[in-house]
Amino acid sequence: MAMNNIEQEVIILKAVKELIDSMVNFELMSLEGNDPDSNISFKSMTHQMFFNIILVDFLSCTDKKGPIKQTSYLGGLRVISDSPSFDQGDSIIDLKIATQEFKDWLEQEVEVDIWLPSIDKETKLSVTRFNFLKMTGDISKHNYLRAVDVAEELKNILAKSGVDVGIEEALLALSEFYERFHTDILGYHSSTIAEFLNNIRWGIYYYLQPKFKKSIVWESREPPKYRYTYPKDLNSEFAKACYWELMNEVRSEPYMRKFKVTKWLKLRY
Repeated sequence: MAMNNIEQEVIILKAVKELIDSMVNFELMSLEGNDPDSNISFKSMTHQMFFNIILVDFLSCTDKKGPIKQTSYLGGLRVISDSPSFDQGDSIIDLKIATQEFKDWLEQEVEVDIWLPSIDKETKLSVTRFNFLKMTGDISKHNYLRAVDVAEELKNILAKSGVDVGIEEALLALSEFYERFHTDILGYHSSTIAEFLNNIRWGIYYYLQPKFKKSIVWESREPPKYRYTYPKDLNSEFAKACYWELMNEVRSEPYMRKFKVTKWLKLRY
């Protein structure tokens, strides 16, 4: 059964919220400092790897065999921002701004000096933040025998910088690429990325508050019980289940307060 627009919106919002909650929480990271000079730190390198792996999922597309038409999560959020089903009093504005700001940041191309001793090459790589975050996340998931596609991408990036290598050399250089872009640069950007994700999460919360308040129905019992009224175009049982859970989840504020990361973590790469 094809999902209509409101059903697709509910499913995307629930999926995005769950992905962000799995990345931005106090089990993975600590929030330190005071605004406008806050920053986050991971509990361990393993937590940073997990963050990168889930971030790859967030930056990827949904399954083409899934209940909604295939889209990237950010692309789905942009569609919702442009044509929201539940907007009341411009409640969508925070989500719209947060989504666009993260998209713009990800698409920016940066230049990074890198030394690859395994192939005796030193160069300056030009790559978008989106691409290197996806590459390092894929390397976090897989060892080199399942990272040939990433090596191929590195080979192409090196070629853009005038460095021609074969696929075996690119495979050799993956660990050094990972050290530079995951350990160093993701470590530097992690606070900024967490701020973007947290802003999206708060944007979803603000966007759905008016709908939550209209949907919830309290029944006069002891102890008190409640139910939700479904939007009239929500027909799919799967979408209804997602709506119920989404309404339950926006009863409470996101795990982390809104925070502003120090400018000193936003000046490079």
